[in-house]
Amino acid sequence: MNRLGAVLLLFCSSTGLAGFDEVDGARRACDAGDGTACYNLGVLYAEGKSVEYDFVKVIEYYGKGCDGGNENACEALGYEYYNGGGVRHDYVEAIKVYEKGCDDGIANACNALGHAYYKGGSVRRDYVRAVEYYEKGCNGGNSTACDALGFAYYYGDGSDYYVKSCDLGRANSCMKIGNAYERGIGVKQSNNQALKFFGLACALKSEWGCDDYARLKRDLGY
Repeated sequence: MNRLGAVLLLFCSSTGLAGFDEVDGARRACDAGDGTACYNLGVLYAEGKSVEYDFVKVIEYYGKGCDGGNENACEALGYEYYNGGGVRHDYVEAIKVYEKGCDDGIANACNALGHAYYKGGSVRRDYVRAVEYYEKGCNGGNSTACDALGFAYYYGDGSDYYVKSCDLGRANSCMKIGNAYERGIGVKQSNNQALKFFGLACALKSEWGCDDYARLKRDLGY
């Protein structure tokens, strides 16, 4: 074997060994109850990295990760059941997974439940329960849930939810509350407040936020 061939063989062998060590280490950590390690294993099997693609293993390890308290694992498991990604559609199981996650304080799972009840189809449409779960998700720091609540309450006290979602870094919510203040919808009209929220949207890389900030600033003569 020439020198180049030997180097390539050594590289491939070491790469394969590194992948094996990664999987073996994650598997041992998962067996010890590490939810994050279980979730990472699920991702490896889903993407076919270092291991052969195996959707049975994906569901197994996402499930273990969710049981171990990993937020991403619960969300991923619910998503697979809800959307039938490699498994048969099972909305009942998806809702169970999301409910468990939400009960465990996982904001993303609460948001997913809110969406399911708001949209209907997989479960009977129930706006009261949708709002209940959106509130749990919002209080847990999920900006999407806060934005959904703002939409649900747009002509009432939804402004607080849009502000919270904006504070959590959702530029679209900053735009919505900025527009509400500029037009006086659901809040007392205030160009200064509108300018503030358009500026926040701009800082979050929203092109529309920057455009509206510049427009309103120009209109106000600032």
